[in-house]
Amino acid sequence: MDKKGYLSTISTKMAARQQPIYEVRIVPLVKANPFEAPRESVTYFSNLKKAMDTLHTALGAQGWPGTISYSSVYRDLKSRELFTHAFVVEGVRYFEVRITKRIINPHLTTLGIDEMPAPRRK
Repeated sequence: MDKKGYLSTISTKMAARQQPIYEVRIVPLVKANPFEAPRESVTYFSNLKKAMDTLHTALGAQGWPGTISYSSVYRDLKSRELFTHAFVVEGVRYFEVRITKRIINPHLTTLGIDEMPAPRRK
């Protein structure tokens, strides 16, 4: 196989490979400063287990209980494509964790564009 054909084969294999990533979004629900908009924290992970480990570590470091289980996140992502959990203390919702699955390198579409007709030869 020539060099050109080898490279085109590699590029088509790489382009066709879709990869999921997990977006972990922390949404503050209580405003510490009423004049400032609450800032969301967004982090991306290539592995759901790593996302859960990091989330449990961050929650534990701040004194929050790690009540989110891997299996519940996995099930919700599979059925609803979204996992949400609000952290509540004495009836006050402090923040919410949202985990979604995203696909990078999605399959390319034609975007509804038809093939160009061949020009007429004169």
